[in-house]
Amino acid sequence: MDVLSTIRTLMNQNGLQSVFIMTCVGSIKAMRLRMASTTDVIDLTTPHEIVSLVGTLDSEGQHIHGSFSDRTGQVIHLTMTSTENVPTPNNDPGSFSSFRSTSDHDTPSQQHQFDSTPPIHSSHRQISIHSQNTTTQSSSSSPTVVRNPSPPLIDNLSRADMVGDEMYSKSWFCQVLLKLIQYVAPQQIHDEIFSTIRQQGDEYVSTNSHKKQELDETFESELCELWDVSVSADVAHLLIEFNALDLFNVVLIECKDKRCTEIVLGILSNMACCKRNIVQDNQTISVALCIIQHTNLLSTILSILTSDDYSDCPTLVQLFRLIYTLIVRQDTRSLMLEHIQLTYEPLCFILQSCYNKELLEQCSFLLRVLLDECNLFDNNEQTEVFYLFLTSITTAISALIENETITTTNILENLFNCLQIYTTHEHFIDMLNEHCQTIMKLIENILNRLVHDDIVQIRSVLLLSCISICNFFLYKHGLNIINKQLLEYFIIIGHTCYKDRQRREHQKHMQRRQRSRTQSHSSNKRKDVDDFDTNGKTGDDDSLLKSQNSLTNVDWDDETEFQSITKVDFDRSTSEDLATTSYTLVDELFLELFYRGIKQDSSKTTDNNTSVFTQLNQDQREIFRKIIKHFCNIDKRLDDMLDL
Repeated sequence: MDVLSTIRTLMNQNGLQSVFIMTCVGSIKAMRLRMASTTDVIDLTTPHEIVSLVGTLDSEGQHIHGSFSDRTGQVIHLTMTSTENVPTPNNDPGSFSSFRSTSDHDTPSQQHQFDSTPPIHSSHRQISIHSQNTTTQSSSSSPTVVRNPSPPLIDNLSRADMVGDEMYSKSWFCQVLLKLIQYVAPQQIHDEIFSTIRQQGDEYVSTNSHKKQELDETFESELCELWDVSVSADVAHLLIEFNALDLFNVVLIECKDKRCTEIVLGILSNMACCKRNIVQDNQTISVALCIIQHTNLLSTILSILTSDDYSDCPTLVQLFRLIYTLIVRQDTRSLMLEHIQLTYEPLCFILQSCYNKELLEQCSFLLRVLLDECNLFDNNEQTEVFYLFLTSITTAISALIENETITTTNILENLFNCLQIYTTHEHFIDMLNEHCQTIMKLIENILNRLVHDDIVQIRSVLLLSCISICNFFLYKHGLNIINKQLLEYFIIIGHTCYKDRQRREHQKHMQRRQRSRTQSHSSNKRKDVDDFDTNGKTGDDDSLLKSQNSLTNVDWDDETEFQSITKVDFDRSTSEDLATTSYTLVDELFLELFYRGIKQDSSKTTDNNTSVFTQLNQDQREIFRKIIKHFCNIDKRLDDMLDL
């Protein structure tokens, strides 16, 4: 039988596109071979044992090397090259005869020429010219065969279709985008809009199909994969290159499937986060700016807020995430602020009526950025909008507390931070006074959950915002807004800060002592070495050496301290900053309480109002006294003020 023809038959019967020969054991009666580095072929008609045989076969050819030994033990090596367009003995273009195995029905005269094509990855084709008029050939009439080059590296072959370092190919992105085109409305999309995508995905989608696909599980999974990888800058740039923004705009307009709309908005949000700029029209701009400057995409995105078709929470989460990303970026903020007023009413409506945690979190992030970084308060003409914001914030906080969703710390932190921002603008005093009782009641409910006798998170951003707001209202309204419960919470917070600062000061003192001991020990050690190793140096040399050692010692300590600072974790440094801020706010709070208490005490002879401090027990009064005297350092402040 013919070995390679048999393998070909096996491939055709089993529908195999490519196979490889791992090893082979057996013998052959006849073969045609080409020696390495030569164009001559030799026909052998004597039996040989197969020593080794390895190679690959696919639908277009094979690349096989082998070694064969004769009856004397001599080994000959075979290199099988690739040829094409050579008919086989059976005139079957699908079979590839090369050498014959020893079989009872084979004879030495059944010698067939080797016939194949280069490997599929080869960029060149070598053609061998064979004589088709004779069935047997001798070595003198050997055809000319061009040496088959080694296939190029697989990495170089796949790199052309790879998207950056992602394990996805450009053709895969084309397929997904083309599916999305067909899913939305293929009969309504002009060919020129998506010409780039269609050129990359030849014959993938039939142009005759006008039937909308359902967003089945497979297609949804592919869109989600596209959503996931769109965080990559390479993928974001590829989508811009494929004019995907045009497609996404059509999807947001035409598609009524909420899941598909959510995915598209999520992809746009990921693209807007891309930090690497793209070159477009000889200008270097960001991907986020491409989204903003698109003809209709931004208006389409903002119109979703007023559409009833997209009023589901997952879609709105991705929508507000996209708006937040475009607002935060410096290069797109000014353009977004021109249209941001369209989001005010939907934003307030969501804060007042929604209970979805993710959506409230995105809205609170956006509102905080609008109030804190975008300087919206500089425009005093929008008083009604700011009043609506304030009412929405207090309503959202009340709903969160009533539903006992106090664990949603990020939402509450953002909302209370917005209230704190209101207290920094004088023209909102009347507006805040109107909501004073409501806000103080909300703060009391928050402190009821954050403040305990055993544990107080003094570095909590939410707690610090509450204290800052209390300082504002205490300064404006005095002790009238403070009840016994609030004062007890303040005393627990103040006492915790006092103990925490004592602990930190003790740690710093111990660290300074340790550094001092280390420096002293190092200096003494260097001094002993200097006294021992004089080597006839003069007094000036010794003085110079000691001076150098002392300088070296200082440099060493500074370097060690610098390295220790650089190794401090970011969370730890943030915690230290929050601790310092908490000390400052608590100090201001108790000084204001102390001042208001003195003022109230001096006027109690004329007024019959009972002081809130008299409602405290003896232990609480002692703690308050300790906080004023030691934490607020009232004696030192008096000495500094009087220059004593």
